[in-house]
Amino acid sequence: MSVYPRIGGKLIRPTMGMMKAASGLFRLHGKVGELLPLERVLCTAFHKEPDRVPVTHFLLGAARRLTGISYERFSRDPEMAADAYIAANEILGGDVLYTVIDLSVEAADFGQEMVYPQYSTAHPEYGNPLIASPGDYERLEVFDPRKSPRMGMGIELGRILSKKAGIRYPVMGFVFGPLGVLAMMRGAQRLFVDCLKYPERVKVALETITEVLVDYVRAQCDTGVDAVMLDTLFGSQSGISRELWVKMEGVYAKRIADEIRRCGALVALHNCGTGPYLDLQLEYMEPLIVSLADVPDDCRDLADTKAKYGERVALAGFIPTDSLCSESPARIMEKAREQIRVMAPGGGFVLAPACEYPPNLDLANALAVVRAAQLYGRYPIK
Repeated sequence: MSVYPRIGGKLIRPTMGMMKAASGLFRLHGKVGELLPLERVLCTAFHKEPDRVPVTHFLLGAARRLTGISYERFSRDPEMAADAYIAANEILGGDVLYTVIDLSVEAADFGQEMVYPQYSTAHPEYGNPLIASPGDYERLEVFDPRKSPRMGMGIELGRILSKKAGIRYPVMGFVFGPLGVLAMMRGAQRLFVDCLKYPERVKVALETITEVLVDYVRAQCDTGVDAVMLDTLFGSQSGISRELWVKMEGVYAKRIADEIRRCGALVALHNCGTGPYLDLQLEYMEPLIVSLADVPDDCRDLADTKAKYGERVALAGFIPTDSLCSESPARIMEKAREQIRVMAPGGGFVLAPACEYPPNLDLANALAVVRAAQLYGRYPIK
């Protein structure tokens, strides 16, 4: 749960066995009453059928519109970001609180110049990459993420949300994978070429980044977040090959996931690439929950994904971003209803968009996703 006792300054968390046992009790409670979001998500993570399918709108930057703050304030002020996230869950509904702000948080603290648009997501200054040539990979230095501006904000956001969520909502921290962080400082295409031509130079930077990210997730876990989500975008057919991903990120991502577990938090995974290498990512990171935008590269469709992976890991995502942008709320609810029909039986499914809800899109489809879970996601699934 989101409020843990401390003994001698050390956070005391329930063991995996205790959480699994609790999920069974929540399952029984869900047959006769309504569960709290935290209970619903924990039940689902351990493949038990709760009262209904958990849901998240994955609103992120769009949440700022519910409290009227600018995108820059959302990107830099943890109190304001926390208020926006809680408002999103309280107004629209939703079962999870996230600490993710954008994918440039880690790169910014390594020294990458940033742009903070008034109405859109913060991003690197693409014309001024920190890693301008292969010789720059050794420029990166280890630092304390607790004392850095943007990762420090992420840590503080976790602390605020954990306190405000109490035992109601699960709070999920976030960290971009090492290869993704490096891509923000080099550019994805140039990085992919360097991985082939200068792998040892790239690995020097990945070692430095991983050391910082391990410390970053350790600091997040110490705030009381229940889980940390690791984003390994390039572990997919829209990134690099399976073999290269293992060498250039899998081995580093494993160290980060191991640290999350060592701290007693749950490991979650997000991959919004096409044809994700889910088998490899389960092998290296062993997540309890995986959020995807596309079916894995070794699956034909959602039904095949459920059959192949549904008992190994809880699955989330799959509502396409382009559908959120172009289709009506009624159509979104029908898509969600079909996903629930295929993916929800037996538990282990969270209804969610494939990736971040577009920050300037009308919120009607975010509400439609939540409404679909409430209407069609009651167990037993019909």
